[in-house]
Amino acid sequence: TAAIIRSSSESLLSLDLTNSSAERAYASSIEEFEGEGLCEVDDEECRFMHDQIQSAAFELISPEQRDSFRGRIGSILLRTLPPEELETSLFEVVDLLNCAASNATDEERDELARMNLKAGIKASE
Repeated sequence: TAAIIRSSSESLLSLDLTNSSAERAYASSIEEFEGEGLCEVDDEECRFMHDQIQSAAFELISPEQRDSFRGRIGSILLRTLPPEELETSLFEVVDLLNCAASNATDEERDELARMNLKAGIKASE
């Protein structure tokens, strides 16, 4: 099964995620992986050919920055996914946003609490 990082209107490899040197290094590595045929990148997705390749790429991000990085991916998905696709991906998006909850503003935490409630209700259905 191919592992996918998605964004509907922005590439996750765009400048939105590459403002730190670690994230620029990650984006550069993704380009290398693409050149080696380990992943495919288009306007909306970075598809790794295997879950282990995605895990290896993620290991390039320092452990201290991983939760923040996950949260930023979640934020991009929250902003860019159409409502029906967000509903389908709710658990994944909430999980990503929860990773960075400790760095969230009060307003972001309130929104995250609402999303967690929605995910909990959906899980119980």
